[in-house]
Amino acid sequence: MKYCRKCKLMAKADAETCSRCGGEIGGFGKTKADNNNGADEPALGLQGKAEELKAQTRRNLRNSRFLMGFCGAIVLGLLLTGWQVYAAQVLSYAVLDNVEIGQDPKAQNRVRVSFDVVKPGQVAFDRRSGEARTEKLDVFSKPGPVSMSWTWPSSKEIDFRVVYREGLVRAAEQKMLSVGTVSNAIDIVFLMDSTQSMTPFIDGLKQNAIDFADTVSREGYDCRLGLVGFGDVEINEPIEVFPPTSDFAEFQERVGTLQVTGGGDNPESSVEALQRAMKIPFREGARVVMVHITDAGCHNVQLLPKVAKELKGRSMTTYVVSSDEYANLYNRLCSNGGKFFSIEDATFDRILDNVAHSIVNEISYE
Repeated sequence: MKYCRKCKLMAKADAETCSRCGGEIGGFGKTKADNNNGADEPALGLQGKAEELKAQTRRNLRNSRFLMGFCGAIVLGLLLTGWQVYAAQVLSYAVLDNVEIGQDPKAQNRVRVSFDVVKPGQVAFDRRSGEARTEKLDVFSKPGPVSMSWTWPSSKEIDFRVVYREGLVRAAEQKMLSVGTVSNAIDIVFLMDSTQSMTPFIDGLKQNAIDFADTVSREGYDCRLGLVGFGDVEINEPIEVFPPTSDFAEFQERVGTLQVTGGGDNPESSVEALQRAMKIPFREGARVVMVHITDAGCHNVQLLPKVAKELKGRSMTTYVVSSDEYANLYNRLCSNGGKFFSIEDATFDRILDNVAHSIVNEISYE
């Protein structure tokens, strides 16, 4: 084996000079006569071999440090990814206590849930019945007790589950609920202010009626749509009543034939329209929903509490779509899981979609 005497580079067996520095080549273990005294000496010597081994050791150490750094970066990346997944899948959930799942004694398909929020976060609700399944994720921003009910059309067993967190692990409370024969019929009546300013909303209801009905029907409801058009009865503007129908194309035609009126002063006849709507013959056992749409106040405000009480007593869910300035006036009507939707908050087609999803995913917090 040959090496350069000067730079200690390993050389080929037939090399005479170093390819790197041009120095003299010698062989380890061999001797060469000294020009001055003729004595033999080792060509590379033990010291040269030791230096070569040290150089190789330094190269190995550099490579090892590089590999350790590379592997450390990979491990750190995996740990960060794992922590993010753990935080999203576990730590983001609320810590709950005293979780209870039951049924409304008056309506077997209405699930009642109560719990205490110990640490804020999200809570998942999962319910299944036959082939149907609905999942919902809610966020609770402050500690305290929570009670809610969720109505669902079902004549089969309901498998209901609440997913939350216990300490550092995810937990679930699950209960199988038995349901007798429950009607899946739902009659939805739109009470539409048919004055001139409401023309864009009348057109919007006509265009989106079938999509609205499809959203409700997909959740297992036997859906029918009815219509009550109203203006201002105090100046003899008519109230038009169209009973609920399952022919949604016919419902669209009814919306299109509403008589658009001037409306007179700002208050319209919302109270009288609600009273007429409650006289419609609904199907026995059907869930009844009113969707009241107007951009004005109403005459006979003093009668609103009585109307609201009757709607609540007859388990009629009422949604109101109106301007923010009338929120306090009409909020009292939104009982039995109903809600107020502001006309200013979104486009009308989006509002109708939100109403439809609210109807089929009826959750009311008490």
